[in-house]
Amino acid sequence: MAKRSKKKNPNLLSEKQRADLRHNQELDEKKRKLDIKLNITLGIVLAVTVISFLLLPALNMNFTGSLKEFLGDLIPDDKDQTMGITVDMSFIDILFAMTKGFDNSIDYIVSSNDSGMNAEILKNAFMTKVTQEEIDALDNAYIASFAISILFFVSLIALIMLTAIKRSKKKDGILLFVSVLLFSILSALQWTFFVAVGAASAGKGQIQPHISSYLILAASIALSCVYGLYRRKVKSIKADRRPVEERDGSSDRR
Repeated sequence: MAKRSKKKNPNLLSEKQRADLRHNQELDEKKRKLDIKLNITLGIVLAVTVISFLLLPALNMNFTGSLKEFLGDLIPDDKDQTMGITVDMSFIDILFAMTKGFDNSIDYIVSSNDSGMNAEILKNAFMTKVTQEEIDALDNAYIASFAISILFFVSLIALIMLTAIKRSKKKDGILLFVSVLLFSILSALQWTFFVAVGAASAGKGQIQPHISSYLILAASIALSCVYGLYRRKVKSIKADRRPVEERDGSSDRR
């Protein structure tokens, strides 16, 4: 005996059933378009974040003053010159700065600057400008930025993995939601942290988030908005689906 096909024959459906099917197909098309928009947003955000994380400085430090101000009596009055020091640190630099053998943050700054001056001379100059308490505070800021960088790196990897797994199956779940939330929180935290450190050290130099830090923050805000809108609309689509009644009285609701 031939098996009876469970697929509906459109010719046997009532007008209401056909209308319900068309309605559900329209909802499926809306869901497909939302999936495409979310995938594009995720792709752009991940690309911007990875490039910013690997290539662009996350932290920019500028120290400007006269040699006389830094070195005092070592510089004759008629030979005073202005000295500017710039240090750019990427997230990768921050992740590994503590493992490069530097005794403190000042050692890192004088060894990673663009002035071309001898690191030992610069260190002596800096030590005339900062107290041990200020060095300790900057060291603590380095430790905090180190921890933030690790957490941010972990959240980025998690977001990439879950995006590849979930979105390839056109699925959305609590793990992806948590990953997006954590990524957004840490993106805001890293920017806020650099601003706070810069404000605290304004008297000694300028420390500020670089453009990469702003890019990551902007990308996370865009992702949060698009993902939040996606979840709200998908929930609305699921609630708006119509059950299609079978001929035997049962219903088909995806």
